[in-house]
Amino acid sequence: MFFILGRPRSGTTLLRTLFEAHPNISTAPECSFIINMEPKYGKVRNWTPEILQSFYDDLLLNPKIKNWDLDRKKTLESLMHFAGDSTFQTICKVIYLNYHSVFETSEVLWIADKNPVYATYAARLMKIFPDAKFLQITRDPRDNILSIKTFEFEAPIAALLAFRWRNSSVKLAGMRKKFPEKFFLIRYEDLASEPAKYFRIMCDFLNIPFHEEVFEFYKKTDEKILGKVEAGAMKFHSGLLAPINTKKLGLWKTKLPDQDVRVIETVVGKWMERYGYERKYKSFKPGIWLKAVPWMIYARILYFVRDIFDFLPFSMQIRIKSKGPLLARLAGRFVKK
Repeated sequence: MFFILGRPRSGTTLLRTLFEAHPNISTAPECSFIINMEPKYGKVRNWTPEILQSFYDDLLLNPKIKNWDLDRKKTLESLMHFAGDSTFQTICKVIYLNYHSVFETSEVLWIADKNPVYATYAARLMKIFPDAKFLQITRDPRDNILSIKTFEFEAPIAALLAFRWRNSSVKLAGMRKKFPEKFFLIRYEDLASEPAKYFRIMCDFLNIPFHEEVFEFYKKTDEKILGKVEAGAMKFHSGLLAPINTKKLGLWKTKLPDQDVRVIETVVGKWMERYGYERKYKSFKPGIWLKAVPWMIYARILYFVRDIFDFLPFSMQIRIKSKGPLLARLAGRFVKK
């Protein structure tokens, strides 16, 4: 098992698509059911048919699992084969292997999971999957935030988005330092500029053969490539309709307001330089910092609330998460005003 980690609009979907096109990897669309269901099922060791049925019923409550288009009867039958002494890790893998890609696979050597939300859950994922590896993809925070603001993925506040970029970058840097053999860092800019070179390096990291044909993914790209995602989702991933290119590199230089650039560089600070991105403004401006502080406090509160939320009963979590997109839009409008 390996996980693709990174902020939204950082190239995680591109990376996932390349690996889905690889004949030795099974890569399902995003659905963070592992984190959602681990509190209830993570410690189960004796999987009775009744518990497996309950697990499957709860799995179907996850909002994004419908995008997988699972054969329900076959998936449940596959789960029942593992009744008895099994781990939560094994049961999760059964679900992944019941997803059928639009790309042809031969011998599956790795299961991959791409979820931007996992960028701050790496330590927890490692406890669940101790033999897992992690691919972190990062992007220039200015381009990343410009893209998020363009598509309104999150509240379009530069200071808030910059803090989230820094938060995930700091956490993953700590994990890479602690477990260097399990983590691989790739910059979106490098992948877009020299895709074959860096994809080959990632294949070596996973000890799988390199296949040049993965770069022809766009020839099969349509709504199916994202797992029959919700209507209109391809507008967020239009880059999948063409070969990998560098058209989106450095757009912040002409499209991001100068005030936002100053705010982002102030909040992110030295961390963007640690990831290889040069700051435009070197000097520290107290006024910019003071304007950003309330949003950084707000972001910390959101992370604190999320951590508490993770301890709520499973059924309550799912009910709230099913309203997630609506709540996010309402919060975004409120914050924007």
